Amino acid sequence: MSQLQDEIDANHLAFFKSWTKEARRNWKALEKNPVYRASYRRVTALQAIKTHLVVPHYSAESAAFFFEAHNDALVSHVGASVGAWRSALQALRSSIEHALCAAYYRDHPVELELWTSGKFLIGFAELIKYAEKHPQLAKVGTQLAGLDILKSEYATLSKAVHGSAANFRMTDPISNVLLWNADPIKAAMWSSREGRTIEGISLLMVGLHSQLLQGAALSPLRSVLYFSIGASKRAKLKQALHVNISAPSP
Repeated sequence: MSQLQDEIDANHLAFFKSWTKEARRNWKALEKNPVYRASYRRVTALQAIKTHLVVPHYSAESAAFFFEAHNDALVSHVGASVGAWRSALQALRSSIEHALCAAYYRDHPVELELWTSGKFLIGFAELIKYAEKHPQLAKVGTQLAGLDILKSEYATLSKAVHGSAANFRMTDPISNVLLWNADPIKAAMWSSREGRTIEGISLLMVGLHSQLLQGAALSPLRSVLYFSIGASKRAKLKQALHVNISAPSP
């Protein structure tokens, strides 16, 4: 083994000890922040959507996209829990893409088969255009269908992915390597992005499957959607689609 390789391996060990120590320190600093409890409640809504809407009504292949959307949200939650803000935001962007793909490929089995063989790809702009024209979503409009939220959040989160805005950088003039930090302001900013992203996905799925949520149907799902959809949108869903989302019973 060369002297250079020995030195690199020693640096790896030192780096491993450093970042794991910093991760533990960040967990302790952030664990009591209430944004994480609110986040997990919202992510639970995606789990309920997966269980009650996606699994029973999507093919296994199209459902896999929503499974990934839910997983992306969990990745974002965990990343934010240690202060890895940029990667947490990138995971939210991926969650939006996967949720829209689930809806698209449910309706397009031929394109899904082509995608499986690497012969078809669809971008975000085309996914949104399709959703805007979908008869179930067009009748409620882009706001109540969550599409305006998803477009806005996707544009914002893309800045984190492409490094096109300084406020999404992890490094700063003091630190040329910064894996994460426990800044509560960053936690609040991430929480805002996550809340809007999950609300948008929730509205999208409610709009697509409102007929399954009428009356007393799927009460467990409607209860948990209370945590992911804001009060004004809940009132509009009740008026426009007769979907009643109320606070869970104490």
